Amino acid sequence: MDAARNEVAMTATGIDALDMRRLLAPIGVERFFAEHWQTRMALLPLAADDLEFIRKTVGALDPARLAGAAREGSQAWLANEFVAHSVFPVDPSNAARFHAIGATLYFINVPLPALTDKLADFLGAPRPKVIASLFFTPAGSGAVPHFDKNENFTIQLTGAKRWQVGETPMVACAPDGYTLGSSTITQALAPLLAGAERPPERTVELKPGTLLYVPRGTVHHTGAGEPSWSLNLSYSPSMWLDLLRVGLRERLAASSSWRGIVTGAGGDPAARNANRLPELLAELRAILDDPKEAEALTRAFLDRPNG
Repeated sequence: MDAARNEVAMTATGIDALDMRRLLAPIGVERFFAEHWQTRMALLPLAADDLEFIRKTVGALDPARLAGAAREGSQAWLANEFVAHSVFPVDPSNAARFHAIGATLYFINVPLPALTDKLADFLGAPRPKVIASLFFTPAGSGAVPHFDKNENFTIQLTGAKRWQVGETPMVACAPDGYTLGSSTITQALAPLLAGAERPPERTVELKPGTLLYVPRGTVHHTGAGEPSWSLNLSYSPSMWLDLLRVGLRERLAASSSWRGIVTGAGGDPAARNANRLPELLAELRAILDDPKEAEALTRAFLDRPNG
């Protein structure tokens, strides 16, 4: 079956589709999901054909072109001994100037459906939740220690970059990102961060054709000894909590019983006769115990336009 799949993904001139099974072949997809997914980084070499296909799909690494394509905007990061870390908006008119003065450039959500849709379909995730972004890092620059709220797959396109990556997440399944040492902590993250310990880190050298998977909540920081371009495929997760919250709300809102007013949770003894919670909970248990209902909830959630 894998051989047939690979035949579909290849032509006489090389790869013509992103095949995650092929990219994860050095460790195997079963092992990836059992030992790495959401819990531990993975470092993998890519075949030359896969790297060539990804580079062709990304296209010219031209800052002005990428700034014009990025759906969620572009940023220039600058810092030196005189100026603290600063972020500036980038557009096609100034992208080349920021590139020339040695800024780190971040192009957010560049439309590359040939890559993002394939990754989403492989993960069984909503397609709109998986985006592609490009990083240009000049020599001598990098990122300070932080962790993200996304599951990240980074592919080194050109140059090289050194990563320091936590062996395991500092915060498992982190709901938000965080820069270490910052006083800005979201309400959802604060209780999870309290008492969290920074795990030991591993040094990895990313060269062209290397894929690095970093789970959300995993501390990492980077440095480039030479100009570097990298592609980031990130899944801003839809949590099981979201599936139940959104899916069940849409499912139950169709019922007049569930739209009823909360009554009889205490109060006058006569009002307690209007308490419908026990029968509603029985209905909810029946829904959750029915595989067909569970599949319908999942499909309805994944098929939503915005994921």
